[in-house]
Amino acid sequence: MKYRLILTEKAMLDEMTAFQYYEGIRHGLGEKFLESLENRYAALSEHPGYYSYSDNNNTIRDVAVEGFPYLIIYEISGNAVVVFAV
Repeated sequence: MKYRLILTEKAMLDEMTAFQYYEGIRHGLGEKFLESLENRYAALSEHPGYYSYSDNNNTIRDVAVEGFPYLIIYEISGNAVVVFAV
Protein backbone atom coordinates (compact mmCIF):
# COMPACT_ATOMS: atom_id res chain seq x y z
CA MET A 1 0.00 0.00 0.00
CA LYS A 2 1.32 3.42 -0.92
CA TYR A 3 0.85 6.09 1.74
CA ARG A 4 -0.17 9.67 0.94
CA LEU A 5 2.48 12.23 1.89
CA ILE A 6 1.30 15.37 3.68
CA LEU A 7 3.78 18.19 4.33
CA THR A 8 2.96 20.71 7.04
CA GLU A 9 3.65 24.40 6.50
CA LYS A 10 6.64 24.09 8.83
CA ALA A 11 8.10 21.24 6.77
CA MET A 12 7.69 23.23 3.54
CA LEU A 13 9.40 26.24 5.12
CA ASP A 14 12.24 24.01 6.35
CA GLU A 15 12.70 22.66 2.81
CA MET A 16 12.81 26.14 1.29
CA THR A 17 15.25 27.42 3.92
CA ALA A 18 17.61 24.47 3.43
CA PHE A 19 17.40 24.77 -0.36
CA GLN A 20 18.33 28.47 -0.23
CA TYR A 21 21.17 27.76 2.20
CA TYR A 22 22.71 25.09 -0.05
CA GLU A 23 22.22 27.15 -3.20
CA GLY A 24 24.07 29.99 -1.42
CA ILE A 25 27.01 27.67 -0.84
CA ARG A 26 27.16 26.36 -4.40
CA HIS A 27 24.82 26.62 -7.36
CA GLY A 28 23.11 23.26 -7.86
CA LEU A 29 23.69 22.00 -4.33
CA GLY A 30 20.18 23.06 -3.33
CA GLU A 31 18.79 20.98 -6.20
CA LYS A 32 20.85 18.02 -5.01
CA PHE A 33 19.36 18.46 -1.52
CA LEU A 34 15.81 18.52 -2.94
CA GLU A 35 16.55 15.40 -4.99
CA SER A 36 17.76 13.54 -1.87
CA LEU A 37 14.70 14.74 0.00
CA GLU A 38 12.32 13.60 -2.77
CA ASN A 39 14.00 10.19 -2.85
CA ARG A 40 13.45 9.82 0.89
CA TYR A 41 9.83 10.99 0.57
CA ALA A 42 9.28 8.30 -2.08
CA ALA A 43 10.69 5.67 0.28
CA LEU A 44 8.49 6.97 3.11
CA SER A 45 5.41 6.69 0.90
CA GLU A 46 6.19 3.04 0.26
CA HIS A 47 7.41 1.88 3.70
CA PRO A 48 6.98 4.49 6.45
CA GLY A 49 7.18 1.87 9.21
CA TYR A 50 10.79 0.96 8.36
CA TYR A 51 12.22 3.89 10.27
CA SER A 52 12.74 4.32 14.01
CA TYR A 53 10.65 6.11 16.60
CA SER A 54 12.08 9.30 18.05
CA ASP A 55 9.70 9.76 20.98
CA ASN A 56 8.76 7.79 24.09
CA ASN A 57 5.13 7.37 22.96
CA ASN A 58 6.13 5.51 19.77
CA THR A 59 4.22 7.84 17.46
CA ILE A 60 6.81 10.23 15.98
CA ARG A 61 9.49 8.82 13.69
CA ASP A 62 12.55 10.22 11.96
CA VAL A 63 14.74 9.32 9.03
CA ALA A 64 17.95 10.90 7.73
CA VAL A 65 18.18 12.68 4.38
CA GLU A 66 20.97 10.90 2.52
CA GLY A 67 24.07 13.04 2.03
CA PHE A 68 22.84 15.96 4.16
CA PRO A 69 22.68 16.60 7.93
CA TYR A 70 18.88 16.69 8.06
CA LEU A 71 16.17 14.48 9.52
CA ILE A 72 12.60 14.16 8.32
CA ILE A 73 10.28 14.14 11.36
CA TYR A 74 6.97 12.42 10.63
CA GLU A 75 4.04 10.41 11.89
CA ILE A 76 1.97 7.69 10.25
CA SER A 77 -1.71 8.62 10.42
CA GLY A 78 -4.03 6.09 8.80
CA ASN A 79 -2.99 5.85 5.16
CA ALA A 80 -0.95 9.06 5.28
CA VAL A 81 2.54 10.10 6.29
CA VAL A 82 2.46 13.54 7.92
CA VAL A 83 5.82 15.34 7.75
CA PHE A 84 6.16 17.86 10.56
CA ALA A 85 9.69 19.14 9.99
CA VAL A 86 12.87 18.70 8.01
